[in-house]
Amino acid sequence: MQIIDANQIRKNSLFSFLSISSRLIANVVVFWILARYYGPEIFGQFTFAQTLAAIFILFADFGLDILLTNELAKNKDNAKEIFQILLPFKLIFSVLSLILMWVIILLIQLSFQSKVLIVVFSFYMLLSTLSNFYYALFKGFEKLEYETKISFFTNLLLLLFTLPFIYFKTNIIIIAMIFVFTRFLSLVFSIKYSKQFIQNISLNLFTRKTWNFRGKIMIYGLHLTFSYLFFQLDTILIAILKGDQEVGNYQAVIKIVLLPLVIPEILSNAIFPTLARMNSKNVHYWEKLGELMNRILFILGFPFALSFFLFPEKIILLLYGSNYLEAIPVLRIFGVIIFVRFNLETAALMLTTSEKQKTRLLTVFLATIINLILNIIFIPEFGITGAAIISLLTNTFVGIVYLYIIREVFLKWMFNKTTLITIIFSGVVGFMFSLVNALSIFLLVPFLFIFFIIFTYFYSFSIEEKKMLFSSNLKFKR
Repeated sequence: MQIIDANQIRKNSLFSFLSISSRLIANVVVFWILARYYGPEIFGQFTFAQTLAAIFILFADFGLDILLTNELAKNKDNAKEIFQILLPFKLIFSVLSLILMWVIILLIQLSFQSKVLIVVFSFYMLLSTLSNFYYALFKGFEKLEYETKISFFTNLLLLLFTLPFIYFKTNIIIIAMIFVFTRFLSLVFSIKYSKQFIQNISLNLFTRKTWNFRGKIMIYGLHLTFSYLFFQLDTILIAILKGDQEVGNYQAVIKIVLLPLVIPEILSNAIFPTLARMNSKNVHYWEKLGELMNRILFILGFPFALSFFLFPEKIILLLYGSNYLEAIPVLRIFGVIIFVRFNLETAALMLTTSEKQKTRLLTVFLATIINLILNIIFIPEFGITGAAIISLLTNTFVGIVYLYIIREVFLKWMFNKTTLITIIFSGVVGFMFSLVNALSIFLLVPFLFIFFIIFTYFYSFSIEEKKMLFSSNLKFKR
């Protein structure tokens, strides 16, 4: 009988949480203090360059990280061969991304300091994407602890080095250079740890096996590029159409939103290799593990969404102060976006593990085109609020398409009494907390989460499911 090693999933979930949260906490703390000390204009310049680098990291990755993890999870015995096949593509796309970032400086009308920051962050991009490729190697072997060690150490250094410079309001370019230095250390340690899995790597650029991977690489790469682009394209357009200060207000919200979005990423990292194996070995277990992941994210999405939707003014004033009042309505809209993204994550993973990545590519490509056209129309008139509304529309479009494609399993997951009562409970709790909005946010948000934890523990999971969640192996009944 096929079983799933629940201990391994929980272990990987912990390491994924530590890796992602150490990176995000370090970045959020640095960006938060930057926003308060340097003001919206310089903060906008810095976040624009960093966002541009993040976009090109996706282009440089070009789906190769996900593809490497997927292939290794299915065939660890040929790890060295798979790594050597994909490594040349990674190097080619990384160098192309570096050159393209430099070209952008010549094409876009930006301030001199913004252009210098883009040059600095182009090296941040190069080092980050190469480090990510080695992280994908660790994930393929389900050894996420190596990424955790590297991430924790380098992000701790990022905090220790940047905070004193920010305190004394050092030139913002020095802060950017510290980001580059920590990514250099990440790459050095990644290469060192990789030797425990594969050794004596050589570059084989034009072998038959390398050429045979081109189709998969194109599908995975284009999908990753457009899936990120349709969520971040608005920042680029705001910079072009509105200016640095509007970017600063918008990115202030994005930095908050990235914190809860770490949860779907953690679960996806931990469960992805197992789902890939189960799809080919036991479709029933593939469906049931997907159902369990979907239910967890469906439940967790509510308290985060309600917190941002009900208390945006309190959150913005607490974190950024009165200089970022324009961000308040944007944060409320992103509360809804968070719920949408929590609920499309499992569907997306089910499509990938069932060899439907091409469908995902077509969906996010359409979403990017829609996002581009609507933002060009709405940003000049409605500013960052219009951009947030378009982001909500495009994310909802992607979610609807994904759920329609897996509708057979999705209908089993969602159309039941448990789901209906959870939705009603969430609506009632949201209404109750809206009536006591005058209370401190330090009371409102914790109590909101406590309500959901108590409710979901006693109602949303059956006794059998609780036993499975805390057992060493998952055994799903038919």
